[in-house]
Amino acid sequence: MTNSPYRQRPLKGTDLIEIQRSNLRALLRHLHRELGSWILVAHKLGFRRSFILAFCDGTEPGNMALARSIARAVGLTLDDALVGKAPPRKAPSLVLVASPKAPKSPKGSRRKGGAS
Repeated sequence: MTNSPYRQRPLKGTDLIEIQRSNLRALLRHLHRELGSWILVAHKLGFRRSFILAFCDGTEPGNMALARSIARAVGLTLDDALVGKAPPRKAPSLVLVASPKAPKSPKGSRRKGGAS
């Protein structure tokens, strides 16, 4: 195992196995699609954006605290998140749109021929 030049501890992830990391990365991508930015994902999880992005690209092994935060953010239990169950689907927000109507013109505003 090699040491990272930016940290004092060796880069080893003994908390999570690779399939669990893969499942958590899928949940992170789901959160990113739902929230729209990595900054919002990081704020919701309570971790730094750089740590989350490093976990997503595989340079950071992650830990159980991150796994718990991801599970809580998507509404799953920790065991379900590690196994790879899909997050509960939210019903799409329905927006009722009125059909466009032509604006009514005042009674005497109609033009009656002639050159302008």
